[in-house]
Amino acid sequence: MIRNFSKGEIVSIIKEFHICKIFIINFIFILDIKEISNKKKWTVKEIEKEIERLDNIIKEAEELKGDIDVRDAMLDKATFLKNIAKYEEDAEKLFREAYAKSGGASKKMEILFEILQMTIHNLNIVKIKKDVETCKALLEEGADWEKKKQT
Repeated sequence: MIRNFSKGEIVSIIKEFHICKIFIINFIFILDIKEISNKKKWTVKEIEKEIERLDNIIKEAEELKGDIDVRDAMLDKATFLKNIAKYEEDAEKLFREAYAKSGGASKKMEILFEILQMTIHNLNIVKIKKDVETCKALLEEGADWEKKKQT
């Protein structure tokens, strides 16, 4: 489901998760950098509470919902671990678990890009090479699919 977000909603999300990614979907706007710079300072207790909340969402999704909901909940937690808690090893593990639950090449590549951001930051050349090769294979797989559809 595609949803259009208002500028205020996007700024709120950016502030909450300490990210500055701009996705242009149906409109272009300019973000006020001053609004983004007032990031929330998380305490250890708040981080632990949020991780517990995200764990409960994952458990609920596993019990009551399908694989896509589980994957999405895992991605939410992994993003939090990466951007807020700075637990990059745990985040990478969770991103890779979510990758395994993904079916389409585009979602897999999106997850790999998140992982690549961490591995590039940590200068882990072995993992960078492996993940770039995986992205390349996904691109080729997608191209093969397009060729098959045309024939």
